[in-house]
Amino acid sequence: MIPLCFEVAIKMKNNFKKIKKNGGAAMLISVIFFLFISLAIISGLVGPTLREFRNADINLKSKQSYFLAESGVEDAFYRIKNNMAIGSSESLTLSSNQVTTAITNVSGGGKNITSLGDVLNYERKISVSLIPGEGVSFNYGMQIGNGGLTMTNHARINGNVYVNDDVTGVNDARVTGTAIATGTISGMDIGEFGVGNAWAHTVNNSNIAGSLYCQTGSGNNKSCNTSQGDPAMIDFPISDEQIRSWKDEALTGGTQTGNVNLSGGDTMSIGPRKVVGNLNLSNNGTTLTVLGTLWVIGNISLSNESQIRLSSFYGGGSGVIIADGTISMSNDSSLAGSGTTGSYLMAVTTSTSASAINLSNNATTTILVAPYGKISFSNHASVKEVIARAVDISNDATLTYESGLINVNFTSGPSGGYNISSWKEAK
Repeated sequence: MIPLCFEVAIKMKNNFKKIKKNGGAAMLISVIFFLFISLAIISGLVGPTLREFRNADINLKSKQSYFLAESGVEDAFYRIKNNMAIGSSESLTLSSNQVTTAITNVSGGGKNITSLGDVLNYERKISVSLIPGEGVSFNYGMQIGNGGLTMTNHARINGNVYVNDDVTGVNDARVTGTAIATGTISGMDIGEFGVGNAWAHTVNNSNIAGSLYCQTGSGNNKSCNTSQGDPAMIDFPISDEQIRSWKDEALTGGTQTGNVNLSGGDTMSIGPRKVVGNLNLSNNGTTLTVLGTLWVIGNISLSNESQIRLSSFYGGGSGVIIADGTISMSNDSSLAGSGTTGSYLMAVTTSTSASAINLSNNATTTILVAPYGKISFSNHASVKEVIARAVDISNDATLTYESGLINVNFTSGPSGGYNISSWKEAK
């Protein structure tokens, strides 16, 4: 028989072993459970963190692409604005990343710049629209101040006329559109095929195809319609401030002292520039190409098939030459735009002379402006637009207005004088 004390001791030992064995398993299960929970927590924390790092990296590359595209646009605009060489497509490499810029011409003389930035296949695109710096609307083929309009010997205006004075016609003078005068209209044929009105306080000895608006008149083919009052004087579409700004543009290219004389087929490119002297061109093939606004302190003279024209870089934009003296053109000499439809070369004089501009013998030009002086053209000379204090047309000379003159955009150079109409990220 085992003593009671030994029996108790054996039972306690067996129970201790059982408890110890069961306690290790529980501890292992607890550790494993804690490990899985820890891994789940760490995974829950690391996953979003990694995603945030990835998103931050994508965002960084996207921003780098955006600023790369901005750099391409700014480079192209700087080159265009400062008349520097630039093609229709340009590529730049910055920090081993590339930006491609495309430049396209749009109607009206504007330009579009599109720049695509690419950083590790993350692309952003910027689009910029440019418009020419200054626009002028010519609503009438001829707009004349208080010096009036005189037309003789088959002189013809194909378009409309507005005169802040009298219109006088002699020997088959005709305006094919509408003639409006704040003074008197006399001796004119106005309109064609039932279209073309006359409007003045007094209209005498005229044939009107359309309506005749006047308060008094005699010798006309129809009676006065008195339903409209007298026409009001209107301002020229070109202001003194605009002329001043064009002169300032010419100064950006510097000043040249002395006469510029070209003849015998000479060619020359110039502008922007202020010329302190006269500009003389003569003889067949003699050509002056205008690269930017030209301001001549003296007189401008063209004869014998010589020509002043805009550089082809003007595209659809138009340009200006200004003289403080007189402008004379004769014997098939001409002024021409860039060769692109909608491009015109405008000749302006600030002279107050009665012979501020004189065209004769088949001379041709586009836009003539003499706000303080008189323009005369004769002997088959032709022009598209005239603004002057006074005008005298004679001997089959013709003005033919073009619809494109309703909105002419002038630039200060082949690619200069542009304003930004929009700057945005493209889709």
